[in-house]
Amino acid sequence: MVRILLTEDDDSQREALEEFLGDSLHYEVLSASNAAEALHLLKKNNFGIVVSDLMLPDGTGIDITKEIRKTDEFIPILILTAQPSIESAVEAIHAGASDYLTKPVDFALLKNKLKRFEEHIYLRQENIDLRKRISHVYGPGNLIGNSPAFLDVVKKARQIAETDVTVLIEGESGTGKEMIANLLHENSRRSKKPFVRVNCGALTKSILESELFGVVKGAYTGADKDRMGYFEASSGGTIFLDEIGEMDLEGQVRLLRVLEERKITRLGSTAPIDVDVRIIAATNRSLLDDVNENLFREDLYYRLAVIRLELPPLRVRKDDIPLLFNHFVVQFNEKYGKSVTQLDQDLLKYFQTYDWPGNIRQFRNVLEGMIVLASDDVLKKSDLPQGMDAVPRKNSGERLRDSILPGISLEDYEKAVIEKNLEHTGGNREKTAKILDISERTLYRKIKDYQMP
Repeated sequence: MVRILLTEDDDSQREALEEFLGDSLHYEVLSASNAAEALHLLKKNNFGIVVSDLMLPDGTGIDITKEIRKTDEFIPILILTAQPSIESAVEAIHAGASDYLTKPVDFALLKNKLKRFEEHIYLRQENIDLRKRISHVYGPGNLIGNSPAFLDVVKKARQIAETDVTVLIEGESGTGKEMIANLLHENSRRSKKPFVRVNCGALTKSILESELFGVVKGAYTGADKDRMGYFEASSGGTIFLDEIGEMDLEGQVRLLRVLEERKITRLGSTAPIDVDVRIIAATNRSLLDDVNENLFREDLYYRLAVIRLELPPLRVRKDDIPLLFNHFVVQFNEKYGKSVTQLDQDLLKYFQTYDWPGNIRQFRNVLEGMIVLASDDVLKKSDLPQGMDAVPRKNSGERLRDSILPGISLEDYEKAVIEKNLEHTGGNREKTAKILDISERTLYRKIKDYQMP
């Protein structure tokens, strides 16, 4: 039962409202005749809804609203006002009131407004409960998924989090590389120290040295004071070098020296500074390909990739889409006051066949836009953003052909396909055989023929 705080200084109107709210609508009602009494009841009790007259002997409904909003931004507050005081009612809305109703009170309108408040209360509680369940089942942050390849990355990240080992996180844009880096930091002995993210793609050659390593006064025109760089700022903690593949070769030489010596030198200085920092790097491209093309230093690559984590794209995690939907829909329902609860089957099927070139980031953005415009609690394919159907999508056959390198034997490809699917299923041979559409006996024979572990 929802408990209502009613504040009304007119005895006859208060009694009539108490009778209607309690006897007719079956709310639990506690009443006050002035602002001081109302604030006292608020301190002693938990209320689901607050109904207050605007003008009170010792204050106003605006005063009560402001006090409530200091500690509770969600509780619905309804202001009752006489017709000549509409401007004050609008002021109350600006102060945080949810709605207002003119006096004399129309009980039918009052009932409708209260029922709408109840819907928001129940929706918010459902979202809170769902958030708790998701957090309990899937863990911290947005690390949502049950696919074997994804779970393998999370498992490895947790295993190495407490160490200071250098990590290279690979994966397409939007797959969650920064979240894995955060997971590593938050579960390490450095979690109380800074986590500093550096977008290497935004660091041009001219500013790289000063931004990463700092500068001393007078090093160049405009350097009017000493300034520490990102490495000093993250000392004791973790530095996350995102888009590391965008760093030019000269910058790579400087970074390699830091990895080897654990010292930096500010621009314009010759005095080395010790830095105690864990380095995590990330890339959305193949650094080994860059090494082969002399775009990335081989020695730096192996220094960074002591542990290598590869995040799978969303298109190979299609079974995780319902989980991701459940996670994001809670956020957007709360943010926009919506009540979306599910996807219809046609939309789910579309989501699970779409390529998602922008991965989870794109899925999240598409879902947010759909929820903002939703007029129902079920999202349908017709709710897709205009033009999304026109985005080119490759089927699995086209993607497979694009990945084939001329000159590789059929035997090598078959071995690679088996290895990739075994990795995807976490080594489960029964599931792997089903994916490959062969018998387990045939799979066992091929594993033996190819001398696979």
